[in-house]
Amino acid sequence: MLRSWLFGQEEANSCRNKGAAGKRLRELPAPCCDRAAAPASPEIFTSARGTKRGPREHSARSLHEAEVRGASCRGPTSTARMAKARLFRLWLVLGSVFMILLIIVYWDNVGTAHFYLHTSFSRPHPLEGLPTAGQREEKELPADMDEFLEKLLSGGAKQNVLSGKKMEQPSLLASGRPVLSNVEERIRGYDWSTHGAQQSPDLDRRQAERRSVLRELCANASFVFPTKERSFDDIPNYELNHLIVDDRHGVIYCYVPKVACTNWKRVMIVLSESLLDQGAPYRDPLDIPREYVHNSSTHLTFNKFWRRYGRFSRHLMKIKLKKYTKFLFVRDPFVRLISAFRSKFELENEEFYRKFAVPMLKMYSNHTSLPASVSEAFSAGLKVSFANFIQYLLDPHTEKLAPFNEHWRQVHRLCHPCQIDYDFVGKLETLDQDAAQLLRLLKVDKLLHFPPSYRNRTASSWEDDWFAKIPLAWRQQLYKLYEADFVLFGYPKPENLLRD
Repeated sequence: MLRSWLFGQEEANSCRNKGAAGKRLRELPAPCCDRAAAPASPEIFTSARGTKRGPREHSARSLHEAEVRGASCRGPTSTARMAKARLFRLWLVLGSVFMILLIIVYWDNVGTAHFYLHTSFSRPHPLEGLPTAGQREEKELPADMDEFLEKLLSGGAKQNVLSGKKMEQPSLLASGRPVLSNVEERIRGYDWSTHGAQQSPDLDRRQAERRSVLRELCANASFVFPTKERSFDDIPNYELNHLIVDDRHGVIYCYVPKVACTNWKRVMIVLSESLLDQGAPYRDPLDIPREYVHNSSTHLTFNKFWRRYGRFSRHLMKIKLKKYTKFLFVRDPFVRLISAFRSKFELENEEFYRKFAVPMLKMYSNHTSLPASVSEAFSAGLKVSFANFIQYLLDPHTEKLAPFNEHWRQVHRLCHPCQIDYDFVGKLETLDQDAAQLLRLLKVDKLLHFPPSYRNRTASSWEDDWFAKIPLAWRQQLYKLYEADFVLFGYPKPENLLRD
């Protein structure tokens, strides 16, 4: 009896163990269970060593081997999936960061113009006549938007420049009056003697004629040049970096390099009080060091508006363009090119040597190995010729790589005269008279005087000598390249240079 009862208990335990093992085998992943789960049989199994095992022992061993194989099956797959998930999340984060940076860079370069919702306020409008002195047509603006932006504008004027803080620079003993070597004096030709501006009743008439010519040509459909037909909203932000704003006096100046822009920038710094010397604003333009004059952080320019005002930046620009006095100074285009060449390539300029002179010498003078510094190049007699410079300007690959440098970029591309109605158009050829007239117009002639102009020795009479060795075909192509500037600003076509 006792033996039979014990045998029955053993059989029951064996059945329970086999049932549990079968259940655990079924719970393994399908691919692994197919390989691991062998059919349990009540018959006797023989091991590799010839040892006989019973059904219970075989079932336990089979369960153990199946679990080991199941673990090895699940492990690599699960790890690979987790690695792929982590890699996907990493790429997602990196991609998001890249897109944000791309949007920021694109917006900074192209501006809000292409993200801008065109409203009745921003929609391109037909070109209207330029205002005459003392007369300006008021345009109707949406009352709520105008009121809101007026508040922003007044707040911005009180804060002055960008962050509302004036830039303070350490006091320097040297003034803005440069100390020149003989070579630089020969090329730049500074003249620090004062020039009395002649008072002439014809000055107002001359200004009216200049603005009238500009207005008529911009409205003339038969006179076409690139970028003429686009609206102000279509101008990207990076092309508005030459428009300097003075909120204190309501002045906007578009600076053109090689057209007395250093001294006009000094005037704008004094007017806006954007630069301090020992806690006090500069009062004499010539006291402002040259390196601070051309520092972009010194000036508030239109291209910086979007960072401060966001989607309202174009509205604010238009309000300021409507209410402020806008001026620029221009120069004979060919003479400006000669001046740019002389100051950037006849003087030792490390930046222009590496960025422009080295490629010109390699491409147009067949130099394969050039010194690393401009001083070494000049010592070896390696200089860019004026012919190399003209080749560079006419080469179609030049503009494909990057826009013209500001020192030889066309004025209409710097200042957009067909999109902005300038109130005053000055010329370097009549600088003294125009500067005095403009300061009176701005009602600041009691605050400061325009710095004494330098005697520019790059005169129009030099054009024949400079272009004598330039082939006629090149001269004709160069005129086409700068024709819009000649025509818009009333400079005569240089016929003597464009024919045999």
